[in-house]
Amino acid sequence: MDRYLTTSEARQKFLNLVDEVGDGDQVIITKRGVPKAAIVNFEQLQTLKAVARLWQDPEALRAMRVSLDEVKQGKTLKLSGAPTVERILTAARKKGLLRG
Repeated sequence: MDRYLTTSEARQKFLNLVDEVGDGDQVIITKRGVPKAAIVNFEQLQTLKAVARLWQDPEALRAMRVSLDEVKQGKTLKLSGAPTVERILTAARKKGLLRG
């Protein structure tokens, strides 16, 4: 959940804000009513950075498009229980997604 605070409010509540973003919330800090900064969970920041790198990599972007096309064509597997390499390979062979 996004929460908006002024710089003054954020300064007063900073330690509590660090705990709040640890739970997945985001805090947007405004200055004179304009968003200027955000406090987010460190893991979320790392994920956002990784996604941004992927979107900038032409080969990764091509692979994502190919994968999306395969999903649209129904080239997916549904497994119940914990997947193992053997179960995945068996299911893929039965569905004709894998040769050999």
